[in-house]
Amino acid sequence: MLTDPKTGEAEITDEFDRRDQILDAANECFTQLGIQRTSVQDVARMAKVSRGTIYRYFVDRDVLIDAAIEFGAQRFYRDVATAMAKKSTLAEQVGAMAETHARILLDHRTRNRLMADDAELMRHMISDGDTAVRRTTKFLEPYVRDARDRGEVGAGVDVTAASEWLARIIWSFS
Repeated sequence: MLTDPKTGEAEITDEFDRRDQILDAANECFTQLGIQRTSVQDVARMAKVSRGTIYRYFVDRDVLIDAAIEFGAQRFYRDVATAMAKKSTLAEQVGAMAETHARILLDHRTRNRLMADDAELMRHMISDGDTAVRRTTKFLEPYVRDARDRGEVGAGVDVTAASEWLARIIWSFS
């Protein structure tokens, strides 16, 4: 990524790259400052773009926050899928998911350092809790189905119910 010497903005050729750049910057600001204390100007400065550029992609701060959290969730599932792909049994896959989840939580200082004093983060985590379990359930269903097909779990196992149970166990560590 180059920086335009006239505007000081990072040069990005693809609109999706610019959006991702902004969302990466927002998540970095959340890590450093907390969600509540992060302003649009902070994100713009971190992303090396103008505030106007931020508002071209996100109509307001709340939309930016929601998009950044969603962006982080998508990254989480990509990381988990990569870790799970290296394992051959459901037990190993769930272990890899739990390990990845724990590593991300420990690495992501937003969760550890700011949990107690960042009401905004808590609001998002509480309101997104059911969504996180539903999303994780859907994510796990193919793994549980494959395990059932391999005979690792009983043929009568309800894939959705088992996946939800695993999802709730994994998220309970949060």
